[in-house]
Amino acid sequence: MESLYFLIPLFFVMVFVVPLSMRIKFACDINKNQTIISAFLWKLKLITIRLYIKDNKIYLITKHKKKEIEIKLSIKEIYFVESIGENLKDKTTLRKLAFWGKIGLIDAKDTALSTGSLLVALKCIFAYIKNYKPTCSMSANITPIYDDSVLLFCGYLSFSITLFDLLFSLIISLFSLRRKAYGKQSKLS
Repeated sequence: MESLYFLIPLFFVMVFVVPLSMRIKFACDINKNQTIISAFLWKLKLITIRLYIKDNKIYLITKHKKKEIEIKLSIKEIYFVESIGENLKDKTTLRKLAFWGKIGLIDAKDTALSTGSLLVALKCIFAYIKNYKPTCSMSANITPIYDDSVLLFCGYLSFSITLFDLLFSLIISLFSLRRKAYGKQSKLS
């Protein structure tokens, strides 16, 4: 007869192996200097951040709190972020990448040139990403607005990563930061 106690390790194995499906949505209005970023885990909204720039300062609003943030990173923090990004790059599965935009620059010629240039730049970026993540579906849609001044961009990014890969990358990045601090330049594989 099988024991039900085997379900406990099975639960922990499943938690580490089942991929976490993450989505990030953003909207940026350049004329108003406002950006809204939302992060989702499966169908649950984790956080929504509203950023705006006023008088050369960045203001952050989350959960009805208005804060002025100032970003200062030390060399160790920059190296850690770079290291964890490098470790996570190959472990994430990019599922969908979409970009929408509306460009209106009063002058029809400038609007058409800006729209076409941005669309070509996006297609070049998508081709570069497709070389490394061939299963990702990508779309871009830039709409010209000829009679109004509009600069509005929206995006959607969907990816998945397992909890094991996330923790492993964090630990490797911490060890490589520790090795860098003591002067040893060898990397962990």
